[in-house]
Amino acid sequence: MGNKKKTQRNGQEYQPPYQFWHEQDFASDEQVAYGMDWVQRHLYRTLLQKAFICSTRPYLPISDDQLWLLADAGSKERWIENKPAIMVKFQPITIDGVELWSHRRLMRDWTKLIEYTNSRAKAGRAGGFAKAGRTKDRKFVQEFAEPVSNDDDGGIKIDEAEV
Repeated sequence: MGNKKKTQRNGQEYQPPYQFWHEQDFASDEQVAYGMDWVQRHLYRTLLQKAFICSTRPYLPISDDQLWLLADAGSKERWIENKPAIMVKFQPITIDGVELWSHRRLMRDWTKLIEYTNSRAKAGRAGGFAKAGRTKDRKFVQEFAEPVSNDDDGGIKIDEAEV
C-alpha cells in the first residue's frame, strides 16, 4: 500500500485538535445500552476519548496499570471489576512488537480525521502556492487545489465552521 498517510510529526503520533464523537453510534450499540451499567459506560466512553490523546494513540495500552487511569476508574480494583464488560468492545493488535487495544469505530474516526487534516493541509498549500505567484504552473496548482471527495465518509460530515 504505497498510499499510506503520514501520521507522525516530530517523532510522535499525530494528535488531533479535536475528535469526532457520534453519540448516536455510542448510544445505539445494544451491548453498551443494555449490557453495561452506568459505571461501565462511563469507563468505556472515557477510554474511547482518551485513545485520541494518550501516548499510544489511536490505540490503547494493554496494561491495566495504565488503563484504569485512562478510564478514570478511580481505582485499579474498580477497573478490574468492570474490565470484562468494557474490553469486549476492543480487539488486541500488535504493532511493531507492542501489544495494544484497537477499536473498530475509533479507527474509522481516526482515519477520517487524518484524511480531513491532510485535505486541509493540501488545500492550504495550494492557496499558498497561488498567493506566491506560482500560478504559471497551473497543473501543479490545480493538483493541490482539487477538492477532496467526501462520498465514502461512513456518514461522517465535517463542517469546519463547527470545529
